[in-house]
Amino acid sequence: MITKYTRAYAYVRISTNKQLDNTSIEQQIEAIEKYCKENNIILVKTYVEEPASGESFSNRPEFKEMFYNVFQEENNIDSLIVFKQDRISRNSLDSQYIFNRLKKANKNLISIADNIDTNDPNSKLIYQILGIIAEVEKDLIAFRTSLGMEKTFENGDFNGGRVFGYNLVNKKLVINEDEARVVKYIFDCYSNKMWGYRKIASSLNMQGIKTKKDNYWSITAVRTILNNKIYNGYVKWKGKYKKGNHYPIISEELWEKTQKLLSLRSYTQEKKHNGSFPLSGLLKCPTCGGALVQGNANKKYKYYVCSRFKNSGSKACKSNLVKKEYAEQEVLSQVMGYLKSLNLSVPLQRVVINNLNSELEPIKEELKLLEKNLNELKKEKKDLLQLYTKRIIDIDTLSDEMKRIQNQECLWQTKNVGYGTSFMHVL
Repeated sequence: MITKYTRAYAYVRISTNKQLDNTSIEQQIEAIEKYCKENNIILVKTYVEEPASGESFSNRPEFKEMFYNVFQEENNIDSLIVFKQDRISRNSLDSQYIFNRLKKANKNLISIADNIDTNDPNSKLIYQILGIIAEVEKDLIAFRTSLGMEKTFENGDFNGGRVFGYNLVNKKLVINEDEARVVKYIFDCYSNKMWGYRKIASSLNMQGIKTKKDNYWSITAVRTILNNKIYNGYVKWKGKYKKGNHYPIISEELWEKTQKLLSLRSYTQEKKHNGSFPLSGLLKCPTCGGALVQGNANKKYKYYVCSRFKNSGSKACKSNLVKKEYAEQEVLSQVMGYLKSLNLSVPLQRVVINNLNSELEPIKEELKLLEKNLNELKKEKKDLLQLYTKRIIDIDTLSDEMKRIQNQECLWQTKNVGYGTSFMHVL
């Protein structure tokens, strides 16, 4: 008898580097590979996620790629394998959505540690219960973490993260002397030399100095440094500040001077030109691949410029100026050419006709009703005349009834003209 082998994808992740109780990536992979060997499963690919939260899969690119590929017929995948159910998601609604999608596509879900195999009819209930438990655990972890961070703040300690100018040693901020000199340089240039953000960023980049993440300095990066109270000796938690236990890099006097200058210079620059730059962010720089954005144009000259050059200076990239009028005309020409190639005239004509018919239909029905009412009034006039001829009604009654009918006719005819106008307007 020929053994049938199942083809499967595996998915592994850990929540964060801080959660030491997580089963490591290596341990998850080892358990999955062992399971596959014991159960005649061909492990086609293992998707490994960088440390990420299980609250949602929106911020997990490996999971999204895997989940898309599992449904592609050419991949011929039968199953999705995880070490534990909560590796998929700690959100019960997301978990249920994934479960239902897989079942509808006749794909199997296997969770080794939870002993879940959706080939078993009873597994759905177990999966749903575990999904709810995982969500509750997530909320408890978040609550405990929040309490711990609030306590850390109340003690005057830093809650974690990377801050230029400091190193984090045993959860304490310790001054990084080389970076601290750069912080002082930024404050000095802004407050004493009266330099702007861009000039400071360009100067740092020309000196070969990089940010904490080894990037070029930008307008935003410089502004963030100048507004960060951590350099004045404070820590922050949920919008509140408290004097911290770390040593400040900037003196109180220089900090206050800088904040006054920031306040005085924080105005919205008046636009020097009319119109917008609709292609900002869509056009790409031919040198660095970054976005082209609005240049510092005047009324006569308008152009797109490399955003890295604009924010970080010539060390980061070239200006690569493109005239606004030329760029927009060229893009418009290409778009129009593409639309013409699609031959949209027939479907557009069909859409227009359908829309017209949907608007004309109620008008046609109303016109039919008005026509019917007018015919009924004519018949009523004829009947009145016969009644008068046979001397069943007198002249006064005839006159009153005729006036009533004439008034009604005027009303219907006015509506008739109105609907006729509407009819022509639609056409």
